[in-house]
Amino acid sequence: MSKHYFDDFRTQTIEKMAGAMEDMTYAYQQTRVPKKHYKDCLSKPIEEMMEASVEVNLIQPYINMIKTMLDENPKSFYKALLCVDAKISMSSVRTSEWEALEIMWHEKQNDSTRKTILPKTELDRFHDLVEHSYDELPPL
Repeated sequence: MSKHYFDDFRTQTIEKMAGAMEDMTYAYQQTRVPKKHYKDCLSKPIEEMMEASVEVNLIQPYINMIKTMLDENPKSFYKALLCVDAKISMSSVRTSEWEALEIMWHEKQNDSTRKTILPKTELDRFHDLVEHSYDELPPL
């Protein structure tokens, strides 16, 4: 039976694991991550570490639902988003509000620069955060 580094690694103390992880990270293009960071991560309760994973699994159904609504009826989806932000209820929508929704939809359709649901500034900010660490970005 072959023995791998992992077999020894998993028997180490948190302190030694953190040090080994620091060394492995540095070995990759001399990237320096302090041992303390790994030690803090390894010392967290499992529930705290699982929260992000659970949230990812909860968001996927929303993504699927939004994609379906966009595919089936983009006009109604767009109007629904406007209603949510404008706090308009369909049970009490006024004629002027309905007309405004129609106008907004037509303007969106005629605007060749608008290819996304969210404003370009929000997408640009998202991509900046993905590309750069949050600390490197200027505040909004």
